[in-house]
Amino acid sequence: MVLCYALLVLGISVWVYRYLKWRWHVKMQLQFEHQETERLKKLDEFKTKLYTNISHEFRTPLTLITGPIEKQLSKPELTEKDKKELQMVQNNSKRLLNLVNQMLDLSKLETGHFKLAVKQDDLGVLLIQLAETFQYKAKQNHIDFKYKIQELKQVWFDRDIMEKIVSNLLSNAVKYTPSSGNILFEATQNNGQLIMSFINNGNTIPNEQLEKLFQRYYQNQKSTDGVGIGLSLVKELAILSHGNIVAHTVDGDDIQFTVTLPIERSFYNSSEIKEEDVATVSDNGVNSIGELIFETSKSNNQPLLLIAEDEKDINNFVASIFKKDFKIKQVFDGEVGVNFALEQIPDIVITDVMMPKCNGIELCDRLKQNAKTSHIPIIMLTAKTGETNEIEGFKSGADAYITKPFNTEKLELIVKKQLELREKLKQHYGKTLSVAPYLETNSVENQFLEKLKTVLDKNITNPEFNSSSFCEEMQMSRTQMHRKLNALFGVSTSEFIRTQRLKLAKELLKKSGATIAEIAYQVGFNTPSYFNKCFKGKFGCTPNEYAVKHS
Repeated sequence: MVLCYALLVLGISVWVYRYLKWRWHVKMQLQFEHQETERLKKLDEFKTKLYTNISHEFRTPLTLITGPIEKQLSKPELTEKDKKELQMVQNNSKRLLNLVNQMLDLSKLETGHFKLAVKQDDLGVLLIQLAETFQYKAKQNHIDFKYKIQELKQVWFDRDIMEKIVSNLLSNAVKYTPSSGNILFEATQNNGQLIMSFINNGNTIPNEQLEKLFQRYYQNQKSTDGVGIGLSLVKELAILSHGNIVAHTVDGDDIQFTVTLPIERSFYNSSEIKEEDVATVSDNGVNSIGELIFETSKSNNQPLLLIAEDEKDINNFVASIFKKDFKIKQVFDGEVGVNFALEQIPDIVITDVMMPKCNGIELCDRLKQNAKTSHIPIIMLTAKTGETNEIEGFKSGADAYITKPFNTEKLELIVKKQLELREKLKQHYGKTLSVAPYLETNSVENQFLEKLKTVLDKNITNPEFNSSSFCEEMQMSRTQMHRKLNALFGVSTSEFIRTQRLKLAKELLKKSGATIAEIAYQVGFNTPSYFNKCFKGKFGCTPNEYAVKHS
């Protein structure tokens, strides 16, 4: 019995020893794994930080490369060979910058810094703008690009993420579609989900490799010359937005990417909603012939905005942005826009570049070269990206140039600043009512002011010279003359003539020994009493008091 008890105790002791040893090994293994996890986490954070910092550092030299290249490309004496070589350098520097931006986006996704900022807006208009941009690029490559976008008003999405997803997929489609190929972009909604389809031919990727396209840095040697970031970024952005993307082949030669994203508020939690920026775009009651869409106020004090844009949805969207503060005229081709502007003299014009009958460049040039409309600020919206196109727009006289897809807040700010600048010019001329261009204006504006001065010098002392004869001499209608003078000086035609007569009277009162009545008749007033009343109203004293003070 003693021997049995001794063996039992020894067995238990061995078991306990082995159990404790096992636990110690497990504990040490867990501790080691935890330490290794922490080490790898810190190493990953260090690599991500280094990766991000290096990516940021790339931006400065890329900017310093593109700047001198653009300067060289602007030289007229550049040979065709040199121009092609510099354009190749420019294109690749832009490509590098795009890759840097994609790398930074991936870095933000990895570190959890890329947050959703969902708001309610018109998604259809954004998609149309993006499609127009790539349609222009596809046309340059002789590719047939078609798009079908369903009306998507007042849906919920993150604009920045949507732009990145669509731009990457359309860019790939244009890049890999052969000349004379086809691209089809469709967007529809179903049960609160946005379904976007991107189909292009020229596919050489077998079915078994399609899913690998979304792996970071994956390259298919036959079809890929990039570094495999774009589609990986699209996949991660789609997942971040509670959606997904899949790829499959169609008829062997075509490849289709299908993106599904939620567009109803219920799919997003409160931290993903950007409440303060909820849009208030609403239906605007477009009539069947596309004439004046909004008449939100009968106030004549509201500035008149002309929108020339052939894409109906974008035209209506721009109008909806400004409908509260402007009287708005919408036209859908450039020729109608020019005719309306010359007749009604709007306060500001927003025009697309690519339009039928008369494009935006021609519209801008014609309005800026006409004395009736040379003062009007013109803002160009266009899918034709690139410095060359911007320079062409500014050469035609455009005051601002915005590429599609445009930011609503940016467009509103530019319109506001252009009107503020015009108001400052009006205040300058309004104080002096001088017809001499003391501030820098364009040559057509100078010619108008010179003609104005000539007509005034010739007729100001004639009591029969009135608004009608003034308009006739200036070869403008009463409406055109009134809006032009109001834009430049802030006064009506009659008030302008009267003020010019009073200014001349001031000079005569200083220098001439004539009586008040004689001066009144000399400057074109019919009665001295009316002259006295107008003079006091303008300068705060009677002609006699002024003469005594300056004698």
